[in-house]
Amino acid sequence: MLIFNSHRTIEVLTQFLPDNPVIVEAGAYDGSDTQKMVARWPRCTIHAFEPLPEIYERLEKNTGHLSPVYRYPFALSDHNGTALFYVSEKPSHPGIASQAGSLHAPKDRLDHSPLIFPRTTEVATITLDTWANENAIECIDLLWLDTQGHELVILQAAPKMLQNIKVILAEVAFIDSYEAMPRYEEVVAWMTTHGFEHVGRDFADKTKSFFGNALFIKRP
Repeated sequence: MLIFNSHRTIEVLTQFLPDNPVIVEAGAYDGSDTQKMVARWPRCTIHAFEPLPEIYERLEKNTGHLSPVYRYPFALSDHNGTALFYVSEKPSHPGIASQAGSLHAPKDRLDHSPLIFPRTTEVATITLDTWANENAIECIDLLWLDTQGHELVILQAAPKMLQNIKVILAEVAFIDSYEAMPRYEEVVAWMTTHGFEHVGRDFADKTKSFFGNALFIKRP
């Protein structure tokens, strides 16, 4: 099992990806990681999803000049339509959306971080299979899921594309951070039974935090 520091994530991913990877980034937020990936793989193609309009504006501002990046104001999910989104904020910055918003209502994470969820809004949703079909995407080298508890929902609703994804990096939780959110062990079990090997993670000790990221590779 490869244990790596979260600051080295892109460096670690390099060993598993080609020089021109097709990347789907769900929960792209303000494009910080998007920019780093373009810098690392200048010949990449990145499809960045961010459903909350006020954060999507930041994503556009920060990546609009990057030709490899295509942006989508949707949340990847299990249906095509709309869904209720729980907006997170830092108490020190009221009215400004932060990174932990989710399609799941917050639960135990309220006891582990200072973030608040003072409002909700409707966002557009689409399944990975539908989006891939509409955009003629046949293969994904890296699926990066940072969707605050919705990762497994996205994968379960994409049986076709799941067969054509080489690498998945998914956020996982060690507590019930959000309502109806699977824990780390459940995600690993599901991925294992669907043809993926759990090869790495950015945590060594689950007691140090309440979440982390797990790396999966499609078995040959």
